[in-house]
Amino acid sequence: MTFYILIALSNGFCIAISRILNGQLASYCGAFKASYVNHIIGFVFLSIVMVLLLEPPQLSNGSNMWVYLGGFIGAFYVAINSLVMSHLGSTNTMVLVIGGQMCFGLLLDSSTNSLSELFIKVLGVMSIVIGVYLKQAIQHKRTSPSS
Repeated sequence: MTFYILIALSNGFCIAISRILNGQLASYCGAFKASYVNHIIGFVFLSIVMVLLLEPPQLSNGSNMWVYLGGFIGAFYVAINSLVMSHLGSTNTMVLVIGGQMCFGLLLDSSTNSLSELFIKVLGVMSIVIGVYLKQAIQHKRTSPSS
């Protein structure tokens, strides 16, 4: 179990580094071009891995084509994240992305949790969003010229 926890943590580092690099790339060439480059390089890398492993990908037999929507959502996520990263910075973007994941988790859990558990989780998500907003407001106040 420890091995998988370490892999998950290192995956979090990889995601953060990837988002920062894509944000930098987006500042040079735009969010959608950065997303395009990201996915082309990822496709080439995974193609090489698949050839080396000699395992062709198993595609759906057509019975559940909705599963491929994940690719579209992933590409959309990378493009939007690249756009937002240049405006909010890496820490704020990552915190808000995690907050968004928590919100979706709340939506999924809303039918299985008690009302008090759901309320506490909603307060936690609200604290994250309010914290990022206050940090941005204070930072903006410090950097804006005083009248």
